[in-house]
Amino acid sequence: MLVADSVGEITHGRHLCPAGGVAMTERSEEIGDIESHYDVLEQISFDTGQGDLYTGRSKLTGEQVAIKAQKERQFESTRHFASLGEELTTEGTHTSYLSEVPGIPKLIALGDFRGRRCLVMEYVDGPPLSDVVSLFRPVRDPHTVASVVGQLCEILDDVHRLGFVHRDVKLDNVMVEWSGRLRLLDLGMAIDAAVPTEMGCGTMGYTAPEQLGASDSGVTAQADIFALGCILLEMTVMQLPYGGTRSGITAKNPSVLPPDRLAVLPAVFAELALAMVELKPENRPTTVREVYQGLRDQIPVVGSPAPGKPLRPDPTEYYRSVPHRW
Repeated sequence: MLVADSVGEITHGRHLCPAGGVAMTERSEEIGDIESHYDVLEQISFDTGQGDLYTGRSKLTGEQVAIKAQKERQFESTRHFASLGEELTTEGTHTSYLSEVPGIPKLIALGDFRGRRCLVMEYVDGPPLSDVVSLFRPVRDPHTVASVVGQLCEILDDVHRLGFVHRDVKLDNVMVEWSGRLRLLDLGMAIDAAVPTEMGCGTMGYTAPEQLGASDSGVTAQADIFALGCILLEMTVMQLPYGGTRSGITAKNPSVLPPDRLAVLPAVFAELALAMVELKPENRPTTVREVYQGLRDQIPVVGSPAPGKPLRPDPTEYYRSVPHRW
């Protein structure tokens, strides 16, 4: 549930709720010392980009929770360590605003854990999507690929309608419940759409060109669509576009994929995937709903059979059990 291998820093936005959007929770409870309210049970991730993840249990209700704590202080100055805690608090603020979005784990509280800032969040029972996909790459079943990208489109549609851009969509930031439902994590880099940014931000390989540096016009939903295209290519041809590097994106004659990888890109996804990772945002699909519609023929419907070799957990199970949203 943690951001890893990320670059840049958080640029703060205005956090407005557009008319007709999902209602946002404006404030989460600040509880101080979390060990007064929760038993911290087990550390389940170590030394990742923004913090350490623990399981916990409410002393009052017995509810299982996830606790994301700021990394322990090492050689940072007091001021820098405090600023890192503020970044985690910002992530909590974004998560709180988006807690009513289906697919975003809910923030329960903010607090402190042995001198470190932390978030108490809804526990998601399932593995990271990156771990699941790594065992089956390339993912050859088109219904599985479409189910992954389609579910992320549904989640991001609500995020975008609320005026936000996630800015760090990648396999590592997605969990798969055992029911096949996907959950999108780590909102520390989320920002209001089209708000000027002071520096680059994201995870190299998934970061759209307009995210690489400061921008007076900010970023829009097309940045998340670029990242979705990266996920689609990573699953099907086992390579990120433009070599997954800044130099690949900024080259004089950039190449999306080498010829051997382009040759194995499934024809059913080729046109859409290549459009999603266009260098100019105006050349990409306009909305995630447009992406979803481009995948629709490959997204299973209720009652469809399971793939011959399903992922475990199986993302197609969600659509084989739940009617299409659109």
